[in-house]
Amino acid sequence: MTRSSSVSLWSGILAGPIAFAINLQLRYALVRWACEHGSRSVLLWIAVPLVLICVAGAFLARTGLAIGENETAYPMRVRFMAYGGLMLSAIFAITILASMIPDLFLSPCD
Repeated sequence: MTRSSSVSLWSGILAGPIAFAINLQLRYALVRWACEHGSRSVLLWIAVPLVLICVAGAFLARTGLAIGENETAYPMRVRFMAYGGLMLSAIFAITILASMIPDLFLSPCD
């Protein structure tokens, strides 16, 4: 039987890395199209929903912490996963935002 805290904790841990991987792949896939059409905004707007996914992952990790400490006999595991999910979500959200910086100064063809 799967505990609800486990689903929240694993979602919190995996949301950030998955959002970053999607960000990286979409940027590589769309840079040629953005260069041909002269559209810098496409590359900028990719990051918005993916940062929101990272924020949702942090929220799920925090929710898993609140639920899990009361329902399990191993609160250290729950805390480790929750704080790890919070840190991973924050780090990958910052990384996704940092990947937008070149788009502000360079054209997609550079």
